[in-house]
Amino acid sequence: MADDEDVLEVPRELLERFAPKRAADSTELVSGAAFDELFTAFAHTARRLETRTHYDIENERESFAQFLDGEEADLAWFSPWLDTMREQTAAGKTVSRVRVVPPELTDYLRYELHLAESNIAAGEDIRYLDRETAHRLVLPDRDFWLFDSSTLAVLHFTDEGHLLGAEIITDPAVVVEHARWLDAAFHHARPFREFVKEHPPR
Repeated sequence: MADDEDVLEVPRELLERFAPKRAADSTELVSGAAFDELFTAFAHTARRLETRTHYDIENERESFAQFLDGEEADLAWFSPWLDTMREQTAAGKTVSRVRVVPPELTDYLRYELHLAESNIAAGEDIRYLDRETAHRLVLPDRDFWLFDSSTLAVLHFTDEGHLLGAEIITDPAVVVEHARWLDAAFHHARPFREFVKEHPPR
């Protein structure tokens, strides 16, 4: 090094969190039946980090509108997912997720809280983490699933929250980093039953 040069060490977490994201159209994404297969092909664990405050899922739009109107929300659209979860958890597999939430829940997050009763009954473990703690833990600001601590599925969305597909990553270094983030998130998150007492959906 020259006399007028210096070394600056940048933590990997900083690069991971704030580096520009690749455009979804330049990344090969898994969707449709291939995406659904991820939730039956895993052997032991499927864990997710959720960071968005709204998701645009076509099948649930009518149910969401019913919830907002104070009506009984029709959850028929939800049955295929719940059936899959019952089958997987009955086979001894673990499905769990941490939802990162702001101090004031959006209408959609309240709707998700309403749905979570069915998720829990089907065998899922859902926990909630406040955004301030997530920031302190330097968690990534994106959604992903981690299957068996070996296959990472980074989810890509439109700005409106419509799922485009999953970017599959098996690079051990990237997988381990995301597993570490999930471990931290689960350690600090609150169980659904505890969280919903203070944040009723309605």
